[in-house]
Amino acid sequence: MKILIVKLGAMGDVLRTTPLLTELKRQYPEARIDWLVDKACREALDRNPLIDRLLDDPGSLKNGAYDLAMNFDKEDAALEAIMAVSAKKKMGFGRSGEGKLCPLDERSAYAYRLGIDDALKFRQNTKTYQEITFEQAGLKFKGEEYVFAPQIEDLDFARLHLKTFGVGLSSGPRLIVGINTGSGKRFAGKKLPAESYAELARLFYKDLGATVFLLGGEEEVAWNQRIERLCETPVFNTGSHTLRRFAAIVKACDLVISGDTIAMHIAIAVRVPVVVFFGSTSASEIELYGRGRKVVSKIPCAPCYLKNCPIGEKCMKETTAGMIFDAAREVLAGVVS
Repeated sequence: MKILIVKLGAMGDVLRTTPLLTELKRQYPEARIDWLVDKACREALDRNPLIDRLLDDPGSLKNGAYDLAMNFDKEDAALEAIMAVSAKKKMGFGRSGEGKLCPLDERSAYAYRLGIDDALKFRQNTKTYQEITFEQAGLKFKGEEYVFAPQIEDLDFARLHLKTFGVGLSSGPRLIVGINTGSGKRFAGKKLPAESYAELARLFYKDLGATVFLLGGEEEVAWNQRIERLCETPVFNTGSHTLRRFAAIVKACDLVISGDTIAMHIAIAVRVPVVVFFGSTSASEIELYGRGRKVVSKIPCAPCYLKNCPIGEKCMKETTAGMIFDAAREVLAGVVS
């Protein structure tokens, strides 16, 4: 049996679609699975042991034929790919006869409605992304984990990199906390004020004696330097790295603090406990696998999924360092959600 998965991006969404691979391989152990992904997100799937062929060019599908093809993206490129590919059965999202986005069968009707019904998505939905995508594939989600892991060379890099800060990963019981300060540019309301990150670092250091890492990507280099200057206690700015090297650094942490970002997905993937704060995006769709807590803004307009906030990201200003720290203490004590 030949199966095609179309999930182009974004990086976090690609990662949280990987649990499907485990169940597909269980249902069809002899199946060959191909995955079409954006070049920018390919690193999330490179060397995935459950993917037989990783594709980043829709043109490579022209001469292929599949028994089952599934598309979990609403982007034009994904819709064009799923409609053009030759497959005995197609599931997920596609185009209608009029060329409009539509569910290809009843299993994707709910996922489709989430994209057009704000009341359903923002207030009523209780299903996680994994439950929704498994439903689209005609499967039942039973807690399957992300299929992603840093390689040995990435773990070796992290060990040596963190050693430059005087941090030994096997040197003793000292708590290591990673505070991710990035948010991406797609939505507002996913990043705390700089002062809140500095206060969090202070609380972890003074109250728990923790070693604190500032995590982020290329876009957070200057931002983390600013936070570092605001800190009254020691912090270690880990810098910008490739996805898998970043994952290896995250894996070195005992706990990660993050908004709804790729760092959150990485922490989930490498099974590090995480405290996630939410403003503009929906907390209900995030599956923490019993290893974390969610701090959800109570502001009436949240979630909103707006790119530009008309009220100055009040949701993030009202999410205090103390609220996040209290949730972190609960996670460290084994109280999770």
